[in-house]
Amino acid sequence: MHPHLPARRDRLAHRVLERLGPDGLIHAPCAPRVLETALLLTLLNKENLTPDGVGRARRYLKRTLNTDPPDALQCAFAHAALGGAPIDVDTTVHAALAAFDHFSGPRKLLTFQTLLTEVTDGRHPHHLPAAEFGTTHGHQAWLQLQMLALKAMATPHLATRDDWSRLTVALQPGPPWQANHLARLQALLALRKNPAHRDAVRQTLLRIAAELRPDAGLPFVTGLDVFATAVAGLALTRALPADPRIATMAETLTIRQNPDGGFGFTSGVTQSDVDDTSYAIEFLRAAAPLRHAPSITAASITAASITAAEEYLLAQRNPDGGFPTFSHGAPSEIAMTAGAINALASNPARRPDIERAVAFLLQAGHPIERSWSRTATNALYRTTLALAGLTPSAPAPLRSAAHIAHRSAIRHLIDIQEPDGGWGHEPGDTSDPISTSYAVIALTTQPAPVVSPALHRALDRLLAAQQPDAGYTSRADQAGPRPLLYDIPALADIFALLALSTAPGHRDKP
Repeated sequence: MHPHLPARRDRLAHRVLERLGPDGLIHAPCAPRVLETALLLTLLNKENLTPDGVGRARRYLKRTLNTDPPDALQCAFAHAALGGAPIDVDTTVHAALAAFDHFSGPRKLLTFQTLLTEVTDGRHPHHLPAAEFGTTHGHQAWLQLQMLALKAMATPHLATRDDWSRLTVALQPGPPWQANHLARLQALLALRKNPAHRDAVRQTLLRIAAELRPDAGLPFVTGLDVFATAVAGLALTRALPADPRIATMAETLTIRQNPDGGFGFTSGVTQSDVDDTSYAIEFLRAAAPLRHAPSITAASITAASITAAEEYLLAQRNPDGGFPTFSHGAPSEIAMTAGAINALASNPARRPDIERAVAFLLQAGHPIERSWSRTATNALYRTTLALAGLTPSAPAPLRSAAHIAHRSAIRHLIDIQEPDGGWGHEPGDTSDPISTSYAVIALTTQPAPVVSPALHRALDRLLAAQQPDAGYTSRADQAGPRPLLYDIPALADIFALLALSTAPGHRDKP
């Protein structure tokens, strides 16, 4: 389609492979963020520790506020940590989350009210009983820890010996538990209220301050190495199928598989999720035929890994046919359900499960969801792939409804294309490479006559954004805790490669 696409794609593919570490994973660290840095500064100030660490954290926050301020909520945390003018906690948090329409909204409101009260040295409202913090049984591991920490912050006299003991995972040396800096900081804010743990908290804070990056910011999580490896691997199986490093990536991924059959977002994360597991299945299945003279053992391991991962996915499925992110019983989500469909699509034995999941997507209506990705095109791309992949053996009414929904989604995507040919987080936003990459993949699911002009403009925009070093810089789209953005710079290259390797004619050589 584009005369320069193959050469540009190949250069980008080699750039992505340069991120492959000795551990066999694509290195995808998280950039520093204001929220975590503000909480760290608060802790260092409360404990009167390491003036050098305090100074670096303050400089990071001031510089970021001046040059690249984040959302209003994080700005409020930064100003409070820096000792700015007093703020009304409830009003600030309600205003910052007013546009966040999501099932987790009430919990986020409670979370940020409690944290911001702690940062401002305010008094926790008496109308928040301890029971409000204890409703996360069965949810992701770090959420359980975070809510327990909030309980101990707001009502330390109600925290049990078992509660305090569970919080002590934040004191362990080395990387943060579950690779989550935010969860560790919340636990430390709680533990410092217990005299028995105060010294250990201070020692942990000294270690964290000593490990600050040169720019003095602290990230949300350590990175997304497993997620990045799965997505990059899937793209590389299309762009550079003969490269032997793809097999190394696949084998490494199987080693990182959790005992429940699922995958976490990076090394050391034992909490599996539907998103990472879905991408991992797609990559492992695509990589299996590319191995050079694979041993029977290696092939068996891959097949067993895929089967275990599929079983993990199906164990999370809800009665409505949809899939949540972390655990059966949590609300089903559009992007997670579409991702699971795409992962299961190549297995004929899973067709009844796929059809139930497609029915959920159709019942959910317009496939716009801003969740773990804050861009509208993320759920659209995953949903269009899921709807387009429905097999001819599916019931005719379901196929007809899926076809109509698919065409409608593509029309909507074309309607919101920006004048420069790209897409942003929302219609009217400045276009960015990640949002545009998602849209390119979605457009490839329709016949060329329907999307050709829009797809050609999109590819032109994506190639024009490529930098001289073959890489990309993009506005972040990952969110956690939702709706707060965090940046994994490597994902700009990785999703651009996935888009360019999916576009028609991507295997044509220059």
